Amino acid sequence: MRQRINGYDFQLMVQNGLNNIRLAEQRVNSMNVFPVADGDTGTNMRLTLENGFKRASQTRHLGLYLKDLAAGMLLGARGNSGVILSQLFKGMSISLERKGIVNPGELRDAFILGYKTAYKAVVNPVEGTILTVAREGIEEIKGLIKGNISLEDSIKLYLEAMYRSLQRTPEKLEVLKESNVLDSGAYGYIVIIEGMYKYLAGEAIEEKEDSSIELPLQTKPLYFDENSKFIEGYCMEFLLQLLASRININEFSINVFIERLKELGSSIVCLKEGSIVKVHIHTLNPSPVIDLAKEYGEFINFKLENMQLQHNEFSVVKRLDDKNAKELGIIAVVNGKELENVYRELGCDYVISASGNMNASSSEFLDAIESINAKKIVIFPNNKNTTGSANQAIELARAKDRVFIVPTKNMVEGIVALQMDMPDDDSNSRINGFNSNIHLATTIGLTKATKNYEKDGICCKINDKIALIDDEVVAASNDLIDCLDMAIKTINLEEKTGMLIYLSNEADDELEAKLSDFVSNLDGIEYQIMKGGQEIYDVLIGLF
Repeated sequence: MRQRINGYDFQLMVQNGLNNIRLAEQRVNSMNVFPVADGDTGTNMRLTLENGFKRASQTRHLGLYLKDLAAGMLLGARGNSGVILSQLFKGMSISLERKGIVNPGELRDAFILGYKTAYKAVVNPVEGTILTVAREGIEEIKGLIKGNISLEDSIKLYLEAMYRSLQRTPEKLEVLKESNVLDSGAYGYIVIIEGMYKYLAGEAIEEKEDSSIELPLQTKPLYFDENSKFIEGYCMEFLLQLLASRININEFSINVFIERLKELGSSIVCLKEGSIVKVHIHTLNPSPVIDLAKEYGEFINFKLENMQLQHNEFSVVKRLDDKNAKELGIIAVVNGKELENVYRELGCDYVISASGNMNASSSEFLDAIESINAKKIVIFPNNKNTTGSANQAIELARAKDRVFIVPTKNMVEGIVALQMDMPDDDSNSRINGFNSNIHLATTIGLTKATKNYEKDGICCKINDKIALIDDEVVAASNDLIDCLDMAIKTINLEEKTGMLIYLSNEADDELEAKLSDFVSNLDGIEYQIMKGGQEIYDVLIGLF
């Protein structure tokens, strides 16, 4: 039984947690309560943790490892579940940032700060979700983690309490109760913590990475890639604990140590307080500095920053002041090659290609923001679940005050807003126009039901055609045109004059002809049918 763990232990715990969520990924995904597969909770959580694990550097110091892990998770966060997961680990990182070795009480405090940080990150926290389970789990048993309790028993208590809380989630969230399921995000978090516990209990989970599922594009620091030049070097800062087992501390000469450092770098600041030495140095090669320091002792803390990255970042931000910067840049998340082309033709500067679930990570939004040379930037997330990642990216951007989100819930809203844009107006007027015009569009999505469904008088079986407006099922039928007819009847067409119809790649000429016959009989509606290439929806329709 363990009383303490270090960074190496925690890294192996995280790896076991990652392998556990890989194994359970599809099971977590299947817990989605809506009849349309509009989000992959398990995949989002796996990708988020995976990005952090790949980015984090191996170190004995648990706080340093966790800080790196949390930063990587933040950049790779996918969907709401991924954003919340990254915030749980961010809070843990803040709590343990100075802890090289951690005991049960310190880990308990980290779980507490984790859920508090996650709650603060969510504008309108919903109970019955991962937030509730993370909070109730640790609050229920925090008083039991004391004395000589082991880390294994502490985490086991936490898991058992979270499982009890998970069983109560349908009582707190009506949509879970209606569909007779538990919250998928909460379950995914439990799976990860369970994997971490199993490592401490001696059960290593082996699972090969599934390369068939797309990984985050950004798993390396922003502003520095395979084409970058490395001229500026590294900035190193550390506290070194002198060890009597290696040197005679009373005979240690700070001046001699400084002379040796001068051979390895520049901009040196070095001072001694008791048996601790504080060092700041710029160097192209950190390894000899580390080797030199270890002749005298071991690190209490350590920081290594790529100054080339910082230099490149400064250059990007400085470019914003260039007189050639455009007034307004536009970013949009889009699914479907043909729809991507539509957005570009309408003036979109950067299209983030997304899967049918419209997942886009914070790092992808950061790439987009920093690549556009504009005085102001707007983002069309085109999905309410993607807004969290966009907001997180804005917080990470240096020039965050110039980036704004237009809260589009789907791609059609973005298209309508761009079609009504007045490019000659000033930026503020255009942004206000975007926000006003997205409400003019009514979007109908036609797809197949992935589950049997019955609510508010609407009943369908798996694989029936269903129509959704604002993510609500409004019609169901075994025939797509009948389903569309029922959906259209719920809309006041007197306020509409135009219709945009986008077909998936699976839609054939027969379906296109039937749609054309149907909409041609709608009085006062001009329409256009084209390929959109979108996934999930057979037909995506915008009325405005």
